[in-house]
This record gives sequence, C-alpha cells and structure tokens, in this order.
Amino acid sequence: MKKLIVLSIALAVLLSANVWSRGEPEPEVAFPTREIEIYVGFAAGGGTDVLARRIAEGMEPELGVPVIIDNRPGAGGLVAVQQVVNARPNGYTLAIILGNQFLQKHFKQADAWMDPLTEVTLIGVFNRDAWGIAVPVDAPYDTFSEFVDYARNNPGLPVGSGPPGTLYYWTWQAVVAHTGIDLTIVPYEGTALSLSAAAGEEVVAAGAGPGEAASLMDAGLVKMIGVAAEERVSVFPDIPTFREQGFDIVIGPWRGLVGPAGLPDTVRDRLANALENAYNSQRFQDFIREQGHGPFFRGPEDGMGFFREEDTFFFDLMDAQGQAR
Repeated sequence: MKKLIVLSIALAVLLSANVWSRGEPEPEVAFPTREIEIYVGFAAGGGTDVLARRIAEGMEPELGVPVIIDNRPGAGGLVAVQQVVNARPNGYTLAIILGNQFLQKHFKQADAWMDPLTEVTLIGVFNRDAWGIAVPVDAPYDTFSEFVDYARNNPGLPVGSGPPGTLYYWTWQAVVAHTGIDLTIVPYEGTALSLSAAAGEEVVAAGAGPGEAASLMDAGLVKMIGVAAEERVSVFPDIPTFREQGFDIVIGPWRGLVGPAGLPDTVRDRLANALENAYNSQRFQDFIREQGHGPFFRGPEDGMGFFREEDTFFFDLMDAQGQAR
C-alpha cells in the first residue's frame, strides 16, 4: 500500500511538471536542443515562402539545429501566426508575420484577427518590399506626379487593386489619403488579374510590386511610374520612388519572424542574433538583390517601434474611412 502511494505521488509530480498553461513562464533550459519549426502562411514556392526558406537556411549554422518550414496557407498569413499564438513559449515554434496582421486587427470587416503587439514576441523584421503603380504603356503620364495631376483633372478614374481586406487595396487608400485625388478602386482576386486589367486598359493603373509587373513590362504592355519605397529597387533602378517625386508615401509588404508571447529573453536574443546573421549573409543579400526584394532589418527592440508605427498607420487609415474596429 505504501509503495502504491509513493508511486502515485511520483506520477502526479511527473505529470504536473509536463503541464503548461498559457501565461506561465517557460523554465529556462539550454536552447536549442532540437529542430525549430517556422510556420509560413502561404503556399510553397511563393515569395514569402522562398524568403522564409532562405532565412531558415541562414539561421541553421549558428543555432546548430535544423530550422524547417511548415506551410499553413490561409487568411493572409493569419493561420500560420495563430500556430505561434497558441504554442509554448520555448523558441521551437515560430512564424512569419506580415503587415496583413495589423490590417486585420483594425479592419472591422475582418472576421479573424490577432494583436501583433501583445500576442507574439517579435524576433525581427527581415524584409520590406516596394509597392508601385503600373499603368498602360501608352498612358498619358510617365511619372507618379503626372498621374496625380491627371487624376485631379479626371476624378473617379478606375484603378485595380486586391480585395478590400488586403494590403494592396489599402495601399490605394493610402495614396488617396495622401494626395487627395478621387479614384474608383476596383478590386480583383489577385495582383495578376489587376495587372492584366491595366494592360488591357480596363483600369488606368494597378498596384503591384515591380517584380510582379516585370513580365508585362518586358512585353511592352505596362510601365511602372513609381514605387512607394525608401529607395529605388535594385533590379529596377530606372523606376523612381514617390518621395523623389514629392510624395512622402512609403508602404509595401514586409516579413518578420515571431515567437509566442512570453518567450524568455535569452531565447529571443539567441534567435534574433541568428536571424540578423542570416540576413547579413552574402548569400541572402545576393538573393534579395537579384529577386528585387527590399533590404530592411529591425531587431526585437527597434522592430517593436516599427510595429507600433504600423499599428498606428493602419488604424488611422481605416478610421478615416470609417472602417476601423
């Protein structure tokens, strides 16, 4: 009987040691000792997936363990981030986060959302791409400033975008808010369709990254009149930024790496160092330059400042349209 009681107590202690509830600190142990998983909210082969795989490969040498990608497409990347929100804060479950998550947080029509400021731990932001405007090749404007002047004299011009709940829709809203021009934003199910509409002159312009419009530019069907970036895109050096043309508009898709809320500082810092080294590697820098991706890095501390700026930007933008939750 005494042996049974002792065995029961030992079993209870063992079970309690393996029970974890969200909000409790994770006990500090050596890190890492096994493979790390990064969830990506888009299908394999897409831009976000390829960037994530390059970053994961670059992190492996310093961490000394495999860093694997698990694709969980859906809800503009939210499905992947939710895997982290509900995970143990031990550093082995990470996800790629995007500006979409701030958009979803504030857009009152979004059915599902999370708060990037409180529900995850930021490890770093490692990319920011340019958003630009493609127009029919024979359009009567060659620059963004000329397009703005043309739109002021022709209110209600149709422009192609993504669906209302997407970043590419709200980038047009940012253009409207900044310039005061009157545009009719026509949503399409994907950037390729809106670009085709611009090439076919169904709309006077479409929002897209230069890389997304490259094939139509090569075919002589569209031209890019500017990008909303801090600097020109390396593989498209002839496309000026909006800032160069007198408009302080910087907006575009970015990617970051996050872990669960409550991640111990020692684990976060180990991951952040590996991420920064991967970003600074010649292999990754060559890759983003060749592919036309934007160079951009923020660590955990300055990255949170960037997160707060994004949070304010999307709230103000949607609040002005009466669309903020």
